[in-house]
Amino acid sequence: MLALGAAGGILASAHLATRQFAALAAAWADGDPRGARQLGHALARLSAAAFAEPNPSVLKGALHALGRIPTAQVRLPLLPAAADSVGTLLAQLADLGEHEKHGLPVG
Repeated sequence: MLALGAAGGILASAHLATRQFAALAAAWADGDPRGARQLGHALARLSAAAFAEPNPSVLKGALHALGRIPTAQVRLPLLPAAADSVGTLLAQLADLGEHEKHGLPVG
């Protein structure tokens, strides 16, 4: 949405990768569309994994696995996320962190 002129967004996925989402917004604001798009593609994969099941099931499962929230439970009619979905999201998050740690392109 930043590429279309949005000033920002409300992003549940940013609970997992706050620094990267802030860097994405800064890249657009600084006039670095190539860097922003590269980071945006990686963050889109993270967000797709976060919403593989009804929101907020997978996100809560990952936040719980990371020790950021005390439980992964969701209210009915939602059900807890499948372990595979949470694992995929955590793998995407780890991949994003590894690329960042080594200064590699994330796209």
